[in-house]
Amino acid sequence: MRITDLIKYDNYIKNDQIRQNEIEKYSKQISTGKKLLSPSDDTVATVASLRLKTINQNIERYGRNMDFVLNVLDSAETQLNSIVEAGQEVRVEIVRLLNTGVLDKEDAKVLRDYFSNMKDYIIKQANFKIGDTALFGGIKTQVDPFASDGTYQGETVETKVPVAPGVELNTTFNGKVYIGVNSTSNKMIITEAIDKIVEIIDRAVSGTGSLGELNTATINVNGQDVKILDAFDIGLNNVMEYRSVIGTQVKTIQDLKTINDQNKVFNNDLISKLEDTETAEAITNLQKAQVAYQALISVFNQNRQLSLLDFFK
Repeated sequence: MRITDLIKYDNYIKNDQIRQNEIEKYSKQISTGKKLLSPSDDTVATVASLRLKTINQNIERYGRNMDFVLNVLDSAETQLNSIVEAGQEVRVEIVRLLNTGVLDKEDAKVLRDYFSNMKDYIIKQANFKIGDTALFGGIKTQVDPFASDGTYQGETVETKVPVAPGVELNTTFNGKVYIGVNSTSNKMIITEAIDKIVEIIDRAVSGTGSLGELNTATINVNGQDVKILDAFDIGLNNVMEYRSVIGTQVKTIQDLKTINDQNKVFNNDLISKLEDTETAEAITNLQKAQVAYQALISVFNQNRQLSLLDFFK
């Protein structure tokens, strides 16, 4: 075989491989529905697609955190709401007691039991756990945040998880702040006020005191002496305030979830445009590649049969 024939044959082999690769690529695009079969098909599109997928993975991670945090926030808000409702009922009875002035022993016993039971109920709500994790104990989650007398025994440091870039929300709460703990006594202000009322009732029943003390007795709350009802209101208002804080965090989560869901849909659309093939276009390209391949074979067969004698006929 002459040199020129070898060159022609090499060119044919090279172009034959190119056309076969094109036919294989477009056939796979049609069968798989994917335009990017390998990074070399379109490096820029591949990099962009990978970046969008990474963003979506982060969105999904944040989404799982959001679902967890939302469950925690809902539970915390429910417990604070229970404390507020119980506190509002107790306040009504405190006001009624302040206006009564005189109680017989039977009524006094009933009221004493009521206040004691409500105190226990409020502490129980403050000690609520999800599984074995106490919500209002900060990072100290394995023990009850509040002792039976209302003393705070949790931590002030809270646990948080990221729910968006630069945004972290609570998974446990500093009960000292959210439940309203007296910095002077380290006790829940609401239950401390109830204890004071029970103490005065007991003295009045035993004859060593009178219910009139309810109007004059004070509790040192955060360094200031205030009357019992005022102290109770300080504690109750504190819980109501932080119930609103949690409600705001719930709204933040819901807004972030909506934004993340929209971003994920948008990113998926972009990924689809980068990766997914348009069937009509792929079929057209396949047909062009097949025609080009057939033409290549035809030209090679014609040239292969030529000889010098053919030019003298």
